[in-house]
Amino acid sequence: MATAPTAHSATTTVVSLTFDDGYADQMSAVSILNEHGLKGTFYIISGSIGTPDYLTEADLQGIAESGHEIGGHTVTHPDLTTLPADEAKREICTGRATLSSWGHRITSFAYPYSAYNAEVEQLVGQCGYNSARTLGDIASSHGCTGCPTAGTIPPADPYNIRAPDDHDNTWTLQDMQDVVTTAERTGGWLPLTFHRICDDNCDRLSISTTMLNSFVSWLKTRSTRGTVVKTVDQVIGGPAHPVVTASPLAHG
Repeated sequence: MATAPTAHSATTTVVSLTFDDGYADQMSAVSILNEHGLKGTFYIISGSIGTPDYLTEADLQGIAESGHEIGGHTVTHPDLTTLPADEAKREICTGRATLSSWGHRITSFAYPYSAYNAEVEQLVGQCGYNSARTLGDIASSHGCTGCPTAGTIPPADPYNIRAPDDHDNTWTLQDMQDVVTTAERTGGWLPLTFHRICDDNCDRLSISTTMLNSFVSWLKTRSTRGTVVKTVDQVIGGPAHPVVTASPLAHG
């Protein structure tokens, strides 16, 4: 299992803006972040790239060239805890290998459905990732009452990066601001997770461009209070490990 590097202790609040699955409408988020000079982490399902409603390889190239991080999210987005170990490893390693073959530096992973166990954590490390993000282990108005209000830097387990529940269409702008201001009381790491970016309530896991722009604009002003925005890779640090090649996926 690869050993993730040790990051420096937090003296501020660090927010990471993460986007799961690689939907085509996330290009709107890229434009918003670029406008405000902030960088995000985009966790990509490699097997979906170039299919309808998803980003293309050219999109990924543009995202990376703008300074955003490309991360891995498997080949087909399965619940890894339900797969045999060799199949789970193929999903994790092949996803990273494919993204790497397109020229990207791939160090960060997100568990599909936030489903993981000790065995899956080990596989993520064996495939060369430095970290993996979960969901639902940081307190917000939408879940995990009594949980910590931010994660530590470095995380106690880099393959279990804690985050609030992912954003859905029941979150308000105030909810988003509150989870940040609450984290600011202690400092630490606050990864936030988004999926679809659309103005027609296209999915339960969606946020409008207006709300995202308003939140990002507000978030940038928090720098006066010591709150900064970093990609997951910037927080974790460390090298990009060699690509680990797995045998072809059983389902192609």
